[in-house]
Amino acid sequence: MKKLSILEMNRISAEEFRQADKLPLVVVLDEVRSLHNVGSVFRSSDAFRVEGICLCGITATPPQPEIHKTALGAEDTVDWTYYKDTREAVRHLQENGYTVLAIEQCEGSTLLQNMELEKGRKYAVVFGNEVKGVKQEVVDMCDGCIEIPQFGTKHSLNVSVTAGIIVWEFAKKLLIR
Repeated sequence: MKKLSILEMNRISAEEFRQADKLPLVVVLDEVRSLHNVGSVFRSSDAFRVEGICLCGITATPPQPEIHKTALGAEDTVDWTYYKDTREAVRHLQENGYTVLAIEQCEGSTLLQNMELEKGRKYAVVFGNEVKGVKQEVVDMCDGCIEIPQFGTKHSLNVSVTAGIIVWEFAKKLLIR
C-alpha cells in the first residue's frame, strides 16, 4: 500500500468548500476554554462539512494562533458565529427549525448507538466546558441529550474527541447511508 500524496487526495478548495452542500448540523461550543480544542473542533467540522459553529461565552474566536495550530486553516472555511450566552445560541437555532441536542451524561439521555436522525431535518449539538460540561440551564433548553457510552475508569472524553465522534455519527447517519 502506498500513502496518497496531498495532490492525490483531490481535496476541494476553500472556495469549493463554501459552495458545497453541508451536513445539516451546527456545532455549539458552550464555554470551551482550550483554544486547541476549539481549533480541533473546527478541523473535524471542516472534514465532515458541518454547516457552522457557534462559539459561546468564554470560547475563543478566530483569529488566534492557538486555534490555527490545530485547525490548520479550517477556521477560515467553516462558518462561525459568536454568542455571549449559549442560551441565546440555542434559542436562535430552535427558532430557525433546528433540533438541539446536548452532548452530556443526563437522566434519560439517548446512547449514541441508539440515536435516530431524520434526513431533511436540521440538527445542532452542544458540547460543554472541559471541566463542567454543558451548563444545566442549557441542557434544560435542549430537545434531547446524547451520551457516548464509556467503559473505562474515566467519566468523560476530551471535548474535541467527543466532537469528532459525534460529528462522524451524524455524517454516517445523514450523508453516507
